Amino acid sequence: MKKFLILAVIALSMLVSVSAEMDYNNSNYYGVINESGTYVLSEDIPSPKWGGILINTSNVVLDGGNHYLICNNGSEETYGVDIYPEDHPIANITIKNIVFKNWTNAIYADNYSKNVTIINCEFEDNEYFLNSSAIEQYFYLNTIHENQSAESYAPLASPKLVYNYGGNEYTYRLGNYYVGYAGTETDDEGVYNFVYDKEESFIRAFDIYPLIKTPENYKILKILYPESDSENGVVVADIFALANYPENYVIKETPVTTPSPSHSSSGGRSYDSDISDEIDSKVIKNFVSSAAVIYGNEIDQQYAEELRERIQNANGYKISGNAVIVGGPNANGFAKEYNNQFEMPISNDYPGENKGVIQVLKVHGSSISIIQSYTIVYIAGSDRLGTQAALEYFKTLDELPNGPIMVEWTENGPVVVE
Repeated sequence: MKKFLILAVIALSMLVSVSAEMDYNNSNYYGVINESGTYVLSEDIPSPKWGGILINTSNVVLDGGNHYLICNNGSEETYGVDIYPEDHPIANITIKNIVFKNWTNAIYADNYSKNVTIINCEFEDNEYFLNSSAIEQYFYLNTIHENQSAESYAPLASPKLVYNYGGNEYTYRLGNYYVGYAGTETDDEGVYNFVYDKEESFIRAFDIYPLIKTPENYKILKILYPESDSENGVVVADIFALANYPENYVIKETPVTTPSPSHSSSGGRSYDSDISDEIDSKVIKNFVSSAAVIYGNEIDQQYAEELRERIQNANGYKISGNAVIVGGPNANGFAKEYNNQFEMPISNDYPGENKGVIQVLKVHGSSISIIQSYTIVYIAGSDRLGTQAALEYFKTLDELPNGPIMVEWTENGPVVVE
């Protein structure tokens, strides 16, 4: 007889609702979810195995019904909810209303997982309440007890919300409630006015909006996401879903939407203050401001810094918005993985000595496996001077090109190859 009952209903509204059940025959996990649907726990689960629940498919809601998921195993490494697909990407996972206790990793999310939401959970006596490299992750309105750590490529925050707090309505973002923690500066929106990071340098998990009061004091009215800028043809990424490192997390709104008197013009968009002054075109500045500039090695890092100060190393980086790739596939891991998606793939032999290419990939829909509804600019050459030629010429453009532009480095600088 099973220790608890599971109710599952297919989450996608266009499908016929069916019942489903966890697989209980796995030797490592108490239960395995292999079918899309909504799974609700009906009682506490004291798992005798080193794994609690494995999620191995997309479009899953796991609702704990405020029950406990408890580790009852003495293994050195244990996993409460393990989002760990077997060599295939999965997306749209929601974990809510579960109390996690005594796990090494209460929730683990592999980098094959995308669009993961963790909300209204409670974490007690775990070593790591979260260990995640998921893409587009939201972690908010959770309660975290003392003496637990976390590691996450994405910040511990919500998407942009409309919510009620203290009888007033706000449009803002929310983080999580930390038992025993009290900040010194507060905002009217119900959050502390600085990043919570536990002051432990080895922990890569930062909460930008730690809660002043417990989660039940915040009632979500609507979830908002950034809208596209139709005038400039750019989709603004939600920076809080990006797999970046913490130095960029303190920005409270999408940076390209905040006017700056020294970087704006009548009728145009504003752009970040770290954008290179060598870029004259406001259209190019606006795009670079909205993009992650990604480099692969030290030489390409120097080139990338010629576009903006805030750049990203390709090692371990996950794209979730507009991007500028600087450098070819030999040095840049992201360029290597998706080089053939562009019209002119780059190699040591093509486009040739001292030659580089500027090309743009606009992704809409699900036909390409990189990202959806974003623009990627690829600036790379067969060698160092080829990349430099493409980058220097890119800075002189008035707008993003419709097709590839091949550029050669000469003694007089970059020259377009006809």
